[in-house]
Amino acid sequence: MKINIKKLPILLCSFVLISCNTSQEKNIKVDDKKELEAKVDECIYSFSDSTIKLFWAGYKTTDKLKVLGSFQEIKTNHSGQKFSSIDELVNGITFSINSKSSESGDPIRDANLRDYFFSYLTDNFQINGDVLEYNDAFITANIDVLGINRQVKFSHSVVNNILKLRALISLEELGATKAFNSIAEKCYDLHKGPDGISKTWDEVNVLIDVPLIKEDCK
Repeated sequence: MKINIKKLPILLCSFVLISCNTSQEKNIKVDDKKELEAKVDECIYSFSDSTIKLFWAGYKTTDKLKVLGSFQEIKTNHSGQKFSSIDELVNGITFSINSKSSESGDPIRDANLRDYFFSYLTDNFQINGDVLEYNDAFITANIDVLGINRQVKFSHSVVNNILKLRALISLEELGATKAFNSIAEKCYDLHKGPDGISKTWDEVNVLIDVPLIKEDCK
């Protein structure tokens, strides 16, 4: 293919212009991304205690059947307050969970958990604690178990403006051995599987969803 020498400068200019435009588009995309990140950081965040969802999952039988429940009454000291970042919103939170508000969909199970588990976990059925640290990997919280602070680490993420916290808690490490032994003994027959072996698992999954309110994003 022959190239017209006279048209060569025009072709080169066109190439340069196209190249510049492409580079500019890339720069705009990068700048837009940075701008969007800045906008997220500059939002005002808040939440309400009434919208927090706190779920738990325990396990029974050697087949590890899941038992689900949730707490209906949770109070924090940051409800309704406004913060300039999620970091500020989370750090310094104190919380109180009414363990009597636990519901599993089975009134007999709820009564057993209240009388033979939660009554051995705290003195007044209030699970109290506070957030020690917030970082990119974990949220570390203190939980008061019979007057002794136990640390629990939660993984966290924000999905569709919901702050999601997740933790797998060992009751032994939590210092809740007495409560665990009490419920295991009370539910010995109820926790038998097809093999006839009674098994109450030491671990509990905790899932917390905190819907965030975003305002004044700039």
